[in-house]
Amino acid sequence: MQMQNQMIGFRRLSLEDMPNMHKWLTTDSEVKRTWGYAHQGTYEEVISEFVGNVSGEELTEPYLILYGDTPIGYIQTFKWADYPGYDQYVDLTDAASLDLFIGEEVYRNKGLGTVILSRFLREYVFADPHVARCIINPEVNNSAAIQLYEKLGFHIIGTFQDIPGEPGPVHFMSIEREN
Repeated sequence: MQMQNQMIGFRRLSLEDMPNMHKWLTTDSEVKRTWGYAHQGTYEEVISEFVGNVSGEELTEPYLILYGDTPIGYIQTFKWADYPGYDQYVDLTDAASLDLFIGEEVYRNKGLGTVILSRFLREYVFADPHVARCIINPEVNNSAAIQLYEKLGFHIIGTFQDIPGEPGPVHFMSIEREN
């Protein structure tokens, strides 16, 4: 585990990373299922989804997940206060969130998810002193992700069937800074 921890890193997403993002989001069935892509998005559609984050015009902070120097996936964080409307479901005061996927299949099921999330929570999400907790909302049928989140200390604080913009029922899960 220590070796894996040393190999995992993050760097800001750039426009030069769009070929990888397009490949992962449109050709990998696992990423398409969990990221909500049910179509063959064009390269331009992928760029339009991420260009605001890359430029800083959008408030979501985008990062590549690196294994050594190799890009293996994507992770992002944002403050819930910047995206109003979800607070009608659960209390999102002082909360941030994150989303991720491992786009390179050979790096899945190797125990990297725990390392990736632990480091990202510590080094990015909770590095902001104004963030008291991280609240995520995985689809209820994404059992592998839910098990990973629970292993790290996240717990379910609510389950909702019909949230606009979400592909299906979701659990809201939370972890406090102290954990």
